[in-house]
Amino acid sequence: MSTNAGGIMAHRYGVMRHRVLGLEAVLPDGTIYSDMTRVVKNTGGYDLKHIFIGAEGTLGIVTRVVIKLEPLPQSTATVMLGLPSVAAALEAISFALRSDAGHLRAAEGLWQSYIQLAAQAQGWSEPSFPLDQPVCLLLMLGSANQANLSDGIEQIFAAILDSHPTATGIVAASKRQEADLWRLREDTDQLYRAHAAAPSYDVSVPLSEIGAYVDHVISGLARIDARLVPYVFGHLADGNLHIVLNRAGPLDDAISSAVEHVLYANLRALGGSFSAEHGVGAKRISGTSFGQPG
Repeated sequence: MSTNAGGIMAHRYGVMRHRVLGLEAVLPDGTIYSDMTRVVKNTGGYDLKHIFIGAEGTLGIVTRVVIKLEPLPQSTATVMLGLPSVAAALEAISFALRSDAGHLRAAEGLWQSYIQLAAQAQGWSEPSFPLDQPVCLLLMLGSANQANLSDGIEQIFAAILDSHPTATGIVAASKRQEADLWRLREDTDQLYRAHAAAPSYDVSVPLSEIGAYVDHVISGLARIDARLVPYVFGHLADGNLHIVLNRAGPLDDAISSAVEHVLYANLRALGGSFSAEHGVGAKRISGTSFGQPG
């Protein structure tokens, strides 16, 4: 809560700021601020609790909180698509959002360098799904009706093939296969096993700018060092990208500054943010000047 974190369903349920109904916090002078509201509608005055959410403990220590929860769906269905571009991935997400079969629970983008490392680390392979597409997209729908979900996922895949005949896909045929597909996305520790303390970055980019931004980052890092290749993955439905370098950290100061300039220099002009969900803290102080240019 202190970083206003989101997650794979932030596009549907919002980030922590949208989930907190009330909280209690101890201020630096020992005063207790208490607003343990348990309802959604409350227009009784200033909504002061929001200044604590995302403040990372600098304004007070949160001691109690009321969080709005959502029920888990009775059934889920997952497809992983191999796609020629970010635009195709966003098109697939649009199909999923409009699906009558269920609601979109997750839409995770996995760029080629990331999915190839993940598959190798986990010993995952599927002959009908070569890992040679620029972007892979994991989509999950949720509903009470498994049969409708399965049909809906198949329809999304068919619609994408109509628009992009070179697309590939694999629909999870069991819960175990669904878990295996999601493990490719969720086991991010594999990055740090391959590159100890690899430098990582957490940005938000407007959906319409994601493709050009990632191209800019890849080419910009290559100009710094041709061996510097980013692993890119993240929440495509809300524009939150995670970027991890294929190099053990920490970087020396000159390389670090050059990398941050590539990632952050034009981000505010695009309408994005240099810190999407993991907070600022001491780690990103050096990058704030790029994230918020004058």
